[in-house]
Amino acid sequence: MIITVVMCTRNRAEQLRLVLDSAVALRVPESLAWEFVLVDNGSTDHTAEVAASYVDRLPLRCVREHNPGLSNARNRGVAEAKGDYICWTDDDVIIDPNWVAAYAEAFIRHPEAAFFGGVIEPVLEGETPNWFKENPVTLSHLLAERDFGEVVLPLSPSEQRMPYGANYAVRTKEQRTHPYDPSLGVGPGMKRLGEETDVLHSIFDEGGAGFWVPGARVRHIIPESRQTEEYVRTYHRSAGDTWAHLGGRYSRSEPEVLVGGKVLFGAPVWIWRKTFTHTLLYIGTRLVAPSNVWLHHSSKAAFYSGALGYLRRSKNS
Repeated sequence: MIITVVMCTRNRAEQLRLVLDSAVALRVPESLAWEFVLVDNGSTDHTAEVAASYVDRLPLRCVREHNPGLSNARNRGVAEAKGDYICWTDDDVIIDPNWVAAYAEAFIRHPEAAFFGGVIEPVLEGETPNWFKENPVTLSHLLAERDFGEVVLPLSPSEQRMPYGANYAVRTKEQRTHPYDPSLGVGPGMKRLGEETDVLHSIFDEGGAGFWVPGARVRHIIPESRQTEEYVRTYHRSAGDTWAHLGGRYSRSEPEVLVGGKVLFGAPVWIWRKTFTHTLLYIGTRLVAPSNVWLHHSSKAAFYSGALGYLRRSKNS
């Protein structure tokens, strides 16, 4: 068995140095063959120099994908992979020393499984605002936090037990038949989410099984720049845009159908109503209510605003 670790990066040279340092410290079984494919998606900083300094310490191959967009970079990583399984992580994490070994053990234990997921532990840097620290549940998606406990479990979309992009693995056979959609993920002129969610749901819908791997852990670094109200709103606008683009798929909290009913300026009236209602409630509660109240309304207003933006652009295109 060969394992390919794939990481996509763009203009995060110093963060990349931290994650590659943690990769050097991986405790990989001597009998395990593995490679590390770093996909540079058009960096203009010193990413290439940082990566080159690790080629004598890691089984590292660096490739450039000039077509911008995270999904394009992921697809390039899949094309380059030589492994039987692909382990995915991001350039803003610290990898636990047992990460690869835990996945390798899970691949052997569950040969029937097509995908796997592990723990993502958020680590807040700098001066964290009190309101941010007080709302870990509301912010869990933004923080990409994943922890389903210390017991191996089957993964299940219906039970909201699925991996996030900073820490998951896919058998290469299934991965190659389910490429990443370039209309999803961060790309030129868009900050859409969900490219990995779309792939994993597709594999699951075709009968592919998945398992939780509690020993496969990464720490997700959250800088101060992502601990602001504006960043939270930006994230939720992106989530709303993604939700509308996917027609409501993968959501348990919102209607699955966006068609039908009254439409105003290209979008259902009910979405306009929710946008304005949550905006007004946010304004009215920001200075007088507990942070969980106004943060809820701010996030919902941003979510529906993102959906409105997408639907209106689609109508005018």
